[in-house]
Amino acid sequence: MSENINLNDNFDNSVSGVDRVSKKKGRKIAIISGVTAVALIGGGTAVYNLSDFVKNQVNLRVMKPENYYSWVIGENSKNFASDIKEKYAKAKSKAENGQNMSMSLKYSISDEVKDLALTEIIGEDYRNTSSGEENNLIEIFDNLSEISIGGSSDFKDNSIAGTFFASWNGENLINGDMAFDSGNYDFFLRVPELTEQWLCMAMGDSINLEDLKGKENIINYLTPEELEDIIIRYTDIWNKSVEDIEIEKKETVDICDISVEYTVISSEFTEADVIEIAISFVKELKNDSTIKNIVVNEMGICTESEYNSELDDILNELSENTHDSDKTVTLNTYIDPNGDIRGIKFIEDDDEIFCAIGKDGENVRGEFYVSENNSKDVSIELYADENGEKYSGNIDIMVDNNEISVEFTDYQVVNEENGYLNAGVNFIIPDISPVHVDFTSDGNSQDISYNINFDGTDYGTLVLNMAMNSASAPSMPSKDGAFIISDAMDSEPTLFDYIPEDKMKNYLYDILVKIGFNDELAEAGSEVFSNIYNVSEYVPETYDDYLYDDFGGYDDDEAFTFDQPVETEEVTIETETEAETEDSDGVWITDDEDTEDTEENITVDTDQWQSEEAQEIISEIIDSAETLRNQT
Repeated sequence: MSENINLNDNFDNSVSGVDRVSKKKGRKIAIISGVTAVALIGGGTAVYNLSDFVKNQVNLRVMKPENYYSWVIGENSKNFASDIKEKYAKAKSKAENGQNMSMSLKYSISDEVKDLALTEIIGEDYRNTSSGEENNLIEIFDNLSEISIGGSSDFKDNSIAGTFFASWNGENLINGDMAFDSGNYDFFLRVPELTEQWLCMAMGDSINLEDLKGKENIINYLTPEELEDIIIRYTDIWNKSVEDIEIEKKETVDICDISVEYTVISSEFTEADVIEIAISFVKELKNDSTIKNIVVNEMGICTESEYNSELDDILNELSENTHDSDKTVTLNTYIDPNGDIRGIKFIEDDDEIFCAIGKDGENVRGEFYVSENNSKDVSIELYADENGEKYSGNIDIMVDNNEISVEFTDYQVVNEENGYLNAGVNFIIPDISPVHVDFTSDGNSQDISYNINFDGTDYGTLVLNMAMNSASAPSMPSKDGAFIISDAMDSEPTLFDYIPEDKMKNYLYDILVKIGFNDELAEAGSEVFSNIYNVSEYVPETYDDYLYDDFGGYDDDEAFTFDQPVETEEVTIETETEAETEDSDGVWITDDEDTEDTEENITVDTDQWQSEEAQEIISEIIDSAETLRNQT
């Protein structure tokens, strides 16, 4: 056969009545045909690569079961690894550049709580009191609307610097600064209204900082690319270990109250197979230069020799493990039409572990359960209806026949990076009133509010606000000029040396005035708090020192002891004994009218009850006093 065949000439010689096609025009048609063929092939390849549905359907039909399973797991692991890599890279970048977190908790008090508090403190008829102090307290409660605490901090590399506050009706009562230097393990604190000088608790003076070096956070040593590579490599080990694959292209899977069609990939494992897979993982871990470098060189958890020795011990233990070759476990993997894994099921005899999610129209369902002997011990069921980007429904959790439900309305993620969301959530717990929590966000911060309501009584509302933003590295105070307290110091200074009593008293007075106490009560209150702040450091060594030196009841030579002689006297006690007779049936009958009077002389310790009671009361007083002294 000639290598060069002129198709046009053949057609020209054999077909009559048709105009000859010029060679020039023939070349043009050939070129167009060739371009069209290339376009079709290229277009088909593009569709295959761009459409998950087409790609999955083609591979499902042309690949061997083992190859298809490996491809599905590999593609899902690559997508998962890529997603984790992206999120990890963002988190790592934030941690390295610095972040700011602000948080506050606000309590809005209700009228019911005010009434309960005043009734408890003053009495039910508190509105009719004539006491000036009580009327001042009533006025404070009447004017109170909210109390808040919170703060804002910049942090980087485990070091933190920021501020904190406490407010009353929106007016700050306390403002403070704090910082933690993770490099030296120094904690700084100050309240500028009291003093500009920093208080420094130098914890690093009594800690071997070398022991802590490198153990802060693995995020400092693992790159996003290394994390992605680890996920893919260990997934590939699994793929190479799985054999004897069976595929059911369309199987109906029930998830809660919906049914969906998934491709089901089934594989069986014996105990020996599971051990072999475990050995493969441990061998990879032993040769994993990335993980070994982090554990040995970066974090210093162990030496390389210890690392290898520990994994060798595990390998030896796995190799010597006895197993039942006849006992098998079936793993079903559920694949949707796009090739995404939507669930799994482990089956061993009558025991199952099932986890899957599916969608039928606007109905989204998810189910997880652990079944033993065909009885579900643990189950979690998700029922959600989709409405645009919002979901409403409930999650039912059952553990040993105890059920907890979480109902949610209009669930919507508004900031995926920080996890901010909008939703109304009800927690339904048996024998407890439902707890309703509202999640609201404008995309910049998250509010979580909870109205405290039990048995029809409104106890007020709690609102937690959180926000996370990028920030510069925290600014650390200097220890130079700071008031330093350290366990390593021979003689540790006290807070009285840091803040004198008069400063503390004036500071407390100002706080009480802001709350609403009149001058007289504010003065008395600040005096009380000042005395507690400046409590004596003297701690008695004996009960006698405490009782007589502090209270002056006796002098040391006449100290009362619990060993003094006890006086006794003889007394006569009269008792009545009821007469009893036995009838013919052997039943004892009591005759209430026939009693016998008897007298008994006994010796009574007349001081015994007084001594024991005295000892108990005094001991309790002493214990309480010493506890208070030790605490202050």
